[in-house]
Amino acid sequence: MKKIEVVRGEYYDSVTLMLVAKEIKRINGVVDAVLNMATEANIDIMKAAGFEIEAGSLSPDDLLIGIDYRKDEIDRIFETARSYLESPPWKKKEDDTEYTPGTLEGALTVLRDANLALISLPGRFAAAEAMKALKNGLNVMLYSDNVTTEDEIKLKQYADRNDLIVMGPDCGTAVINGKGLGFSNVCLEGPVGIVAASGTGLQEVMVQLNRRGIGVKHGIGTGGRDVKKSVGGISFLKGIRELSDDPDISLIVAVGKPPDPEVKERILNSLKKTGKDCVICFMGDDCGKDEDRVHYSAELEECAVVAEAILNGKEVSAARDKLRAEYAGLSGWRPIEEVQGKYVRGLFTGGTLCYEAQYIAQSYINPIYSNAPLRKEFKLENSLKPIGHSFIDYGEDEFTQGRLHPMIDPSFRAEQLKEQSEDNSVAVVLFDVVLGYGCAENPSQEVIEAIRAVNRERKPVYVAYVCGTAGDPQDLAKQISLLEDAGVIVCESNARAALLASSLISRRER
Repeated sequence: MKKIEVVRGEYYDSVTLMLVAKEIKRINGVVDAVLNMATEANIDIMKAAGFEIEAGSLSPDDLLIGIDYRKDEIDRIFETARSYLESPPWKKKEDDTEYTPGTLEGALTVLRDANLALISLPGRFAAAEAMKALKNGLNVMLYSDNVTTEDEIKLKQYADRNDLIVMGPDCGTAVINGKGLGFSNVCLEGPVGIVAASGTGLQEVMVQLNRRGIGVKHGIGTGGRDVKKSVGGISFLKGIRELSDDPDISLIVAVGKPPDPEVKERILNSLKKTGKDCVICFMGDDCGKDEDRVHYSAELEECAVVAEAILNGKEVSAARDKLRAEYAGLSGWRPIEEVQGKYVRGLFTGGTLCYEAQYIAQSYINPIYSNAPLRKEFKLENSLKPIGHSFIDYGEDEFTQGRLHPMIDPSFRAEQLKEQSEDNSVAVVLFDVVLGYGCAENPSQEVIEAIRAVNRERKPVYVAYVCGTAGDPQDLAKQISLLEDAGVIVCESNARAALLASSLISRRER
């Protein structure tokens, strides 16, 4: 049975809600537990899961506690949930002698030399704190999403006038002086500087460079909206100037989804003026032919391959040809005639990985629907009900309002993976697993538990990519082994996984 309890006017952060839900799920008789703030998106998700909710009188500051249970002890379970919220069982007693600043001003009394503030608050509060940080002379990494475009422009214009930078909003990854922030991987430090309007795009390029023995000194995230016409690339251009002035940087990489044409022109001109070798990867965007010190790539792994060739004094065209030959070998992989279904479902925690996968897959399967499509006519009406070939980004704002990003809490994506796997029209399920600081401790485990629970005579083929390095806290080799032991085909890059998954279906149709 499923029951909802509403707690009016009680706001809790997403991490607390996730941890309480995990504690409740351990109670005998509880099938599932879901705790969410009552945003429109969360209400839709909980309704889709079978919880009856009257949304009319709810606000985003109301808490929803949903319990799916087998026993008649539901009142005790809800009481336990409320007690956990008030006094979390996992919370350690704080040392009374330790000063933990509760405000930005308090933190600055402890860290007087700080020059960067990382802000992670609900979107409606984040802009004010970011401006406060800027006025205190701090650069800002704004992890928060759901910040308005108007606030973003104000923050970035103020920063630019005062020789500061705002990375974000919705900036999940950055590297400063070789030290990772947010969802960063453990990578080598070296002569590469990256400016990226995409979090997992930055991670994928760093990971692919690291696998080739090349390090990154700075990885400056800007947030995806920065390269839109409305914002004008303020932070992207500032990042290029900073990397240009750093004598330790010999190669600059620019990464992101295709910018607005006017913004792209400014970025290209700025890169050409640096006098340094540059590699540009605006995925799927044809920027033109390679120039003297400026090279272009359409995919993230190719971007790393080109950068490696330049730094090692190799012929760029030969490096590209070698990569294409490896890709051609993937597209010749065995067919899947024995599997039921005819569609590919891509279920991603990384937005840029989802975008790149669509770009690659469209050469083999069409149309591809998405909540973040390459073309607006293929936008899904309901992301919880994909149709045909569909690639879903579970890190989109619709899924992260009042809940954790799926790279932190992969449980919702795992639930959707199970549900899509039980659709007999689905032949291949494509997904990513992203490692690094801040990500789930054991993300592959959630996936394989979902796969094992699939109720279908012939399960679909599972194709995955694990974005991570050997130094990441989740243990790259362990994550790959868990997936392969469950029958998942694990590829060496996101591009290779998308190519394999889509070409399997394409050749089957022919």
